[in-house]
Amino acid sequence: MKRAIGLEAIIDYKLLKAAVGVVAGLLFLALLLRGAEAGAATLAQMIIDHVAGAWGLQAATAIVLTGTTGHVKVAAAGAFADAALSAVEGFALRAGRWWAPWLVVIATGALLPWEVIAAVRKPGWLRIGILTVNVAVVAYLLVVVGRAHRSRSIDKPAPGP
Repeated sequence: MKRAIGLEAIIDYKLLKAAVGVVAGLLFLALLLRGAEAGAATLAQMIIDHVAGAWGLQAATAIVLTGTTGHVKVAAAGAFADAALSAVEGFALRAGRWWAPWLVVIATGALLPWEVIAAVRKPGWLRIGILTVNVAVVAYLLVVVGRAHRSRSIDKPAPGP
């Protein structure tokens, strides 16, 4: 099936995001099996040993503070849930389901206000990049859905008397 390059890029992005989410979830599960606190302490020590700069110490501190069993369980569940949603979005778009663009628009657009707030409070290249990609995805899919709706409306015969 021939698809527009923009749609193909969104499908690839969603499926790659799903794969990364599964890997992250598995890493969190491995951390839980190993002992979250011990694993967090080990990771923090590795960062301190191998990363120069103040941000390395800040990252190590954040890892130790948030590397509790409860936090890691929530992170694992969140990673798997996000991976599942991204996979459904990607495969539904690939299959050409009529509802797939709407699912992506709603799921992605619902988080845009929080992304804007985060980008304004603590601007950074990564946050602004993710925000830009998500706004582009929502805008592109709204245009695609609008064009499809207009073409279906034009192709339908006018109701007779």
